[in-house]
Amino acid sequence: MTGTIVPRKIVLAPIGSRGDVQPMLALALGLRARGHDVRFGAPANFEPWIRAHGLPFTALGPDMEADLRRHGDRVQSARHQMRILRREIVPQQFAALPDLCAGADLIVGAGLQAAGPSVAEALGVPYAFVAYAPVVLTSAHHPPPMVRFQRLPRAVNRACWHGFDALLSLVLAGPISHGRRVLGLPSVRNVAAYLTASPIIVAAETALTGVAPDLPPEAHLVPALRLPDEGDLPDEVRTFLAAGAPPVLLGFGSMVTHRMRAVIELFARAAERAHVRLLIQPGWTGVSAREVNTGPHCLLIGAVPHHALLPQVRAVVHHGGAGTTTSVARAGRPQLIVPHLLDQFYWAGRVRALGLGPPPLPVWRVRRVRGLAHTLHRLVSTTAYEAHAAAVARGITGDGVEAAIRVLERL
Repeated sequence: MTGTIVPRKIVLAPIGSRGDVQPMLALALGLRARGHDVRFGAPANFEPWIRAHGLPFTALGPDMEADLRRHGDRVQSARHQMRILRREIVPQQFAALPDLCAGADLIVGAGLQAAGPSVAEALGVPYAFVAYAPVVLTSAHHPPPMVRFQRLPRAVNRACWHGFDALLSLVLAGPISHGRRVLGLPSVRNVAAYLTASPIIVAAETALTGVAPDLPPEAHLVPALRLPDEGDLPDEVRTFLAAGAPPVLLGFGSMVTHRMRAVIELFARAAERAHVRLLIQPGWTGVSAREVNTGPHCLLIGAVPHHALLPQVRAVVHHGGAGTTTSVARAGRPQLIVPHLLDQFYWAGRVRALGLGPPPLPVWRVRRVRGLAHTLHRLVSTTAYEAHAAAVARGITGDGVEAAIRVLERL
């Protein structure tokens, strides 16, 4: 990237899990390298991680990891998701974001950020939103994020969007309008129009998502936002990898259903039956090796760098977050998605449509060892999955951070 840069004060304010925050951290580091003054706001549990990269941090709401564990299985309910947004997440954003953004030249939101457009309007500065999948934008080619069925007729998708927009306004117009009145701004009635009025950067790999022909003109398509590759594998992981055939990686990121221990044990038993070795990443569930009954064919591990691990596994079973789906696709590995909520069903549909793995297995259907064993065997033995995964990997190119920065600097 070339050209004379006028340094600006830029606030990045993602709300959500690690999948919402990590791409914005990559963007923050890129903006800082360009000479901009970057401030970062996110849920409180991300403070040590963000500060370790030398970025000023402000907590926008409580510890998201602890909250998800507190709500447990209820987070899979659309009704519960809306209730938490209305009563907790949106009011907390309006309380914390104005102070963080004082003196800003640009505000950039992501995830569940709802106060950003209002704070930017009150300050008279531009606002942009970063999405990690086209599914957040109205289209006849996919339903809204809360719809689990991905192969609906276009007319049904349009009807779903009309209903989703009405529901969004019914649930969130009140807390958003209250926050706006505190800022001296008028109320809103159409929340969908309010959230999509600003420029939107869709940071996703089109080799995975395709390009819907009816995306709005304010949507800027760029590749996925990646942190620079760094770090290596722990010795115990290296030893396990060297001890036998390439394993399957099993991980559910920030998903915290109360039956996750049972889910992990079911997969462990199924892997043994299918003669598959298993690396298990419990993620935010906090499940430890002492709590689950696994055998020598399994190893529970903590966070490890994807760039070092994924090329060495045979396939990946995961929840279907945007970041994990893209990382696995970039590594050219087959994948089985076990979706829990929201855009995970969109990514599960894309993986199925592209032939990257078996049909998705929603988490509430993980019940029987025999069926899981059959699915794992199919995942690792179907050569077409490997061929399609390799083809998609070849199409994932470009620098999403650089492309996103070009869009933001034009603002």
